[in-house]
Amino acid sequence: MGQNQDVDMDILREFYDPHPGFAGAAIPIPGPIKQVADQLNGKRLSLNEAVAQLRAVGIGKIEVVGEYNFIFLLLDGGGNYLSHGFRVIKYR
Repeated sequence: MGQNQDVDMDILREFYDPHPGFAGAAIPIPGPIKQVADQLNGKRLSLNEAVAQLRAVGIGKIEVVGEYNFIFLLLDGGGNYLSHGFRVIKYR
């Protein structure tokens, strides 16, 4: 998944439906990312601002998936581990 170059990163968006946390996943979303996603929930700000807040946590790779209107987190397992991706939060 790559960042969609057709998405205007500067216009205001409404953020909603943050990742629920563990929710039966094999790997839970990292707590610090979940906290930021929860803080973004219901807020109106640009994708640039939201992505900057999530990247400031310093965990994984944060990307915008414009085709499906959400922000994505990729954890690279490295070595003997599998990579894992999360839909962090949706926007409209």
